[in-house]
Amino acid sequence: MDSLTEILEKVVQLQNSRGYTDEQMAQKIGCSRPLYQRTRTGKVSVGGTFLRGAMKLLESETDNQRSAVVKRETSETNVAMELNIDGTGKYDISTGISMFDHLMSQLAKHGMFDVMLKATGDDPHHTVEDVAICLGKAFAEALAEKRGIARMADVSVPMDETLAAVALDISGRGYAVLDLSFAGNDMFGFSSDLVRHFLESFAYESRITLHARILYGSNDHHKAEALFKALGKALNKAIRIDPRISGELPTTKGYLQG
Repeated sequence: MDSLTEILEKVVQLQNSRGYTDEQMAQKIGCSRPLYQRTRTGKVSVGGTFLRGAMKLLESETDNQRSAVVKRETSETNVAMELNIDGTGKYDISTGISMFDHLMSQLAKHGMFDVMLKATGDDPHHTVEDVAICLGKAFAEALAEKRGIARMADVSVPMDETLAAVALDISGRGYAVLDLSFAGNDMFGFSSDLVRHFLESFAYESRITLHARILYGSNDHHKAEALFKALGKALNKAIRIDPRISGELPTTKGYLQG
């Protein structure tokens, strides 16, 4: 059984991932807003009323957790992925390509997604492509009808001399517009063109409209890493539940394709 500290951490994590206010969390737990705030900030210890309400809330929310398991096995690759988009940035990633592992870890960590990924392939191109396909499918499945999400987001991320920007719309329409000025530096044998191919494949399979740009920089490693960090952070912002429209679709059409 989780300790009181772990339960409190899970409650705060839930609040952050869902975008709930302190008032909304207090209502869900069944306590007053001042008591919730004092407990959340550690000013008072976790009491019986808070604990019972928190346990019920965590149990009900776990049933509604936005997650997916995707597997893809072809004559070229074998990919198994578990994704929880309401996670804390935990990851266990192994693709046999060290630079790609590093980039995927950045996406998970800075997007606050829990990612379990095991992949093997006959060459880096096929492996990167099929991981992107699985990640896209996992996002689409985890988001389901996309009710209540912020939907659109944009993020710029600096890394030393480099600045990269990602803007996206979880629109139900897979589309990628990429302006990626790589210099042809060696990234431990990882071709910079695989970054482009990953982003295109992910956008198509996730049915997300994705615009990504490297504004400036000289080191390809920095450029690629800044892009993956920006993608993670933009996705994290776009999938957040906006409590003002919880349960509603973020569109005037009444329907998001996909």
